[in-house]
Amino acid sequence: MTQQTASGRWRIGAATTPFAQVAIAVSLNAVTQEMAIVRNIFAVTIPGVLLLVAGGAWTIAGSSLSSIQRLTQVVANVTANGLEQRVPIESADLEFIELIQVFNQMLERLERGFKQASRFSGDAAHELKTPLTILQGELERTLQQAEPGSEIQQSLSHLLDEVRRLSEIVRKLLLLSLADAGQMSLHCTKIDLSSLLTEMLEDIELLAPDLEVQAKIAPGLDVWGDRDLLIQVLQNLISNAIKYNLPKGWIQITANRHTQGVSIQVSNASNEIAQSDRNRIFERFYRGDPARTRQVEGLGLGLSLAREIARSHQGDLTLDPPLPGQTCFTLTLFSTTLKHRRTD
Repeated sequence: MTQQTASGRWRIGAATTPFAQVAIAVSLNAVTQEMAIVRNIFAVTIPGVLLLVAGGAWTIAGSSLSSIQRLTQVVANVTANGLEQRVPIESADLEFIELIQVFNQMLERLERGFKQASRFSGDAAHELKTPLTILQGELERTLQQAEPGSEIQQSLSHLLDEVRRLSEIVRKLLLLSLADAGQMSLHCTKIDLSSLLTEMLEDIELLAPDLEVQAKIAPGLDVWGDRDLLIQVLQNLISNAIKYNLPKGWIQITANRHTQGVSIQVSNASNEIAQSDRNRIFERFYRGDPARTRQVEGLGLGLSLAREIARSHQGDLTLDPPLPGQTCFTLTLFSTTLKHRRTD
């Protein structure tokens, strides 16, 4: 049995024989001290060992996943203008080298294919530009010589409309190919957007006299940019607002200055745009199902080109969240910084 005394704990054992009775006591103080030392050692060393193990595991895992993180960053940055990026192999772990090589080869094929497609569209548009101009001129000359009101004149007029439409497609494809290649040239000048929008309001009243026109244009909205290209963007937004408006509807143009540039909103009365169309509205040649007829003229390139022009001016063109009975596009221009850029 164990007995506690003033001098400590003792373990006592007793044995009895016919001739004697023997009792043996052993002090447990030494054992208690040893156990206390062992407990203290474990209390200090075990947390330290766990920290070392956790730190080692974290280091090994971080080293193993660094290649995946670099791969993820490159994938996140892959765009039409960022296909030249590659994941470095020198610092990759052996387990990921083959994966990175395959990914880099895929990026190389994509870059080569994209450049070929972009170069083809640009070259084709450039080659078609001259013969279409000649054809348009010949048709206009022949149309003037045709007998007024004759069937030949009507046929020539229809042909001329189609040639002009094709010329517009070619011109926009050429601009888009330049934008894809990052070679869209900007002839930057100072532009008074306030007066420009005011002039366009007069055009709306002539083109759509049955529509109610509302305007909230702040004065002194000066930006630096390419005047012709920005006019094209604004004309596209206003043209769409007219074409896709409701009978006896309305158009509202709001322009204000914000801390970094100018914001222009063009909204109009319209039916609700389906979510599937909203997700694809800036795709090239895409037009919603109701618009896939000649009843509403268009090429499906205007919004795509308008957004590229806005982005070339360090801005953007977006479709605002849906609101009942209306559609709104917002053009944001951060083009004040273009003042310090070389003007071609």
